Amino acid sequence: MMKVNKNPEYFLEIAREKSISKAAENLYVSQPYLSQYVIRLEDSFQVKLLDRDKSPLELTPAGLVYASYLESCLQMYQKLMQDFDAINSNRTQTLRLGVSNWRAGTLLPDILPAFAEQYPDVKLEFLEVPNWSLYHLISADKVDFVIMNTSFSTPDYVISEVIMYERILLVGHRNNPTTKKFQQMCELGQELDLHLLENERMILLRSESALASRVNNCLDKKQVVLRNIVYTDTATTSLNLTAQNFGFCFLNETGAHCVPNSQELVFFDLNSDDMIHPLCVIYKKKSYLNPIARAFINMTIDYYKKHHALDAI
Repeated sequence: MMKVNKNPEYFLEIAREKSISKAAENLYVSQPYLSQYVIRLEDSFQVKLLDRDKSPLELTPAGLVYASYLESCLQMYQKLMQDFDAINSNRTQTLRLGVSNWRAGTLLPDILPAFAEQYPDVKLEFLEVPNWSLYHLISADKVDFVIMNTSFSTPDYVISEVIMYERILLVGHRNNPTTKKFQQMCELGQELDLHLLENERMILLRSESALASRVNNCLDKKQVVLRNIVYTDTATTSLNLTAQNFGFCFLNETGAHCVPNSQELVFFDLNSDDMIHPLCVIYKKKSYLNPIARAFINMTIDYYKKHHALDAI
């Protein structure tokens, strides 16, 4: 049978104050009563929640887990009540989404109209920021969730749900001599010699982005030393420059379908695990995603399942 703590604020106050007597004073209950409350709680769970030998009082490992659980439950309950209140008062529910500048241009035009048609009473708020700023939106509670590619490590205060694993493609202009050499290698079934890029102009995203981290890691492993690099903050800029035969760039495959002047470009799959990274929905731990947020996430997942990028060589 599930055990229910009818006064979770009691234990959380003890955890905050690190003192039963101070917590009792704040809660306007007696110290003996609060001590008995903890004893009954420990007997119920058959674990020690407090280390009474320490001064100030400390939570045991079980106590830390329990306090985290209670905080999560309280936050979810508060969000639930807010949603109920919005429904009962006929207020518009709000969906707050964070997305990178580039992802906004490739995803939102396809998703938002369909979502708005299905959920016309939902107010949509989305923030477009550079990819490396998205975690700040979560930590500051400015959005319900973000959609982004993740790098090799993520903050410990978030939860990630993988939408898909997408390839990072090398993009070159079809009239570039090195592009033609790469095409010949592909026709012969050969692995691309990325050292040919050492004498080419490369248009790269700054290292703070997840794509840049993967690209730099791959090039380092292959001991490719790029000598002519132009840095930019957006994939749109790098693609537009590549379309003008200004150099080579790298692109997430999900953006290949909306590339301007795509007939001028050639997309190469490097067939490397180092050039594959997860596209994720990320939200704060101990947070509650309401059904509207979950519906948007499911629609995004369905979109990417059905959507096919341009074929890469």
